[in-house]
Amino acid sequence: MTLVITGSGLTIENVVEVARNGKKVALHPDALSRIKKCRSMLERKIDAHEIMYGVNTGIGEFSEVVLNDDQVKDFQKYLIYVCFLIIQILLESSSLPLV
Repeated sequence: MTLVITGSGLTIENVVEVARNGKKVALHPDALSRIKKCRSMLERKIDAHEIMYGVNTGIGEFSEVVLNDDQVKDFQKYLIYVCFLIIQILLESSSLPLV
């Protein structure tokens, strides 16, 4: 049976089923709609050069640094890479198989 992500009700047990047992995952259409709506809002704010922490600014001690359009694209890409790297390191240091 597939785990349907709705935006609420996700449990640690659900995550374990996916990570350790390979349970399939799907997004509920309502959740996907909310994701698209949020992305659209973020894109409008970025296009309007509205300053948003961690989106078009640095984070932590660099939160006062406003990024230009090219830097925003790179910064967001690097955030994804860092998250993936952290997950990979955690998985490699445990008995979990890499997903």
